[in-house]
Amino acid sequence: MTSPARTVTSASHRIRGIELDAEGSVSPGWLARILEQTRWEVFAMDEFVLRRRMEGGVARAGIFEYGVPLIYQDEVEILTWVARAGRTSLDFGHRVVRLRDGAVAARARMTVVNLGPSGPAPIDPVVSSFVVDEAAPPVRPWPEGRRLHPWKRQWLVRPSDQDSFGHVNQARYVDYIDDTRWFAAKAGAPAGMQGRLARLSVEYMRETHAGELVQIETWVTGDHSRAYELTRQANGEVLARGQVFQQEH
Repeated sequence: MTSPARTVTSASHRIRGIELDAEGSVSPGWLARILEQTRWEVFAMDEFVLRRRMEGGVARAGIFEYGVPLIYQDEVEILTWVARAGRTSLDFGHRVVRLRDGAVAARARMTVVNLGPSGPAPIDPVVSSFVVDEAAPPVRPWPEGRRLHPWKRQWLVRPSDQDSFGHVNQARYVDYIDDTRWFAAKAGAPAGMQGRLARLSVEYMRETHAGELVQIETWVTGDHSRAYELTRQANGEVLARGQVFQQEH
C-alpha cells in the first residue's frame, strides 16, 4: 500500500567538520548545499508530494534567513514544503531546527523552474493544492538607483565550481557573495561587511562555466545591507545578483 503524500517532509542531518567556516559555524554556502542535498533526498521519498510530478528543475532564486549558528555535530531537522506554485515555477520552503534546544537555525525559500525536454514546462495544476502556509522568507525588491561606494573583483571560474549539470552550482554563487564581502572588508572598502549575516538573497540569471572570466561588483545599499552583481566579462551579461543584510546589534 502506498504511503499518503506528505505536505511537509522532514529530513535529518548532523553537521560535519567540512561544513564549518573559519569562525567554527556552518557557512552560508554550506547551508545552501545542505538544503540542496535535502531536496535531493525528499524527492527520493515515495510519500513526498512532488514525487513523479517534476521531471527536473533549475534554481532561479534563493533567500536565506539565519538564526542560531550551527556547530560541529549539531543535529538538525530540516522541514521542506511547497511554499508557492506558479505556472512553470514553484518555491520550496525550508526550516532548519536545532534538535538540542528547538532553536531555528535558518529559514529559506528556493525558487525552482520546472524543466521539460525543451525548456520551462507547466507544473501539474494539482501542485497548487499542496502549498503550505508556513513561514518562509519574503522576496525583497532589488535596490534600483545609484551604486554607492562600489567595489569590484575579478577571477576565473574554476572547474571545481561546476556541478553534475555542467555549470556553476547554485551554492557557489552564495560563496561568491560571501567571499566578496570579506575581500571588500579586508581592502577597507565601505562596501565590505564582516560579522554574522541576518539574511542573504541571490538570483540566478545565466549559467557560467569553468574558464570564464567573471566580475562581481558590490555596493552600499544601507547601514546593514549590500548589493552584489556578477557579470561575464566577455560580453557583460549579468549572471547573478544578490543582497546581504547584517545582523543588527
